[in-house]
Amino acid sequence: MSTKPYTLSYFVNNIYNELGEPSDYSPQKITSWILDNANLGKLNNLIGTCFAGVAYTNDCGNVTGYGIEPAMRNDQLGIYKMLFDYEYFKNEARNMAKSSATIGNDWTNLSEGDSSITKINKNEISKNFRALSRDAKEDLDKAIKLYLKYNAIPDQVVGDDTEGISYYIVQDYQRTLN
Repeated sequence: MSTKPYTLSYFVNNIYNELGEPSDYSPQKITSWILDNANLGKLNNLIGTCFAGVAYTNDCGNVTGYGIEPAMRNDQLGIYKMLFDYEYFKNEARNMAKSSATIGNDWTNLSEGDSSITKINKNEISKNFRALSRDAKEDLDKAIKLYLKYNAIPDQVVGDDTEGISYYIVQDYQRTLN
């Protein structure tokens, strides 16, 4: 059984499908966000990595694809997706709040006789997106905390283990010299 490597296109398509395939947020727009070095910089600052977006070229110099170098592990991809979710919901809340401020929101229900019209309340939608953004931020913060906790590498080791040789080996070596 052979497995294909997890590529950028799989990652982007999974995000796109999870968002419900929105017509205003195409896979190309998601790819641009994922490869943007500013967004990769946010990830790098959060988890202490050094990822960068790269363009792959053939021998003639034509671009054949895009990717992230060095290759991300699954836990890093998961955190990057959480960062995307947080930013996506935050931007959607901001956009919805902007559109409700410019269009005016005088009424939500209008009734006359047996007929009624209900207008979508964009402020409520904006509040829902803000709540989704807060939830995504909480998940992101938890994932980062766990990532940093379990992937931590000590900067220095203090004690006898920095010597590389134990007291007993030195004693045995000195006895052989005498």
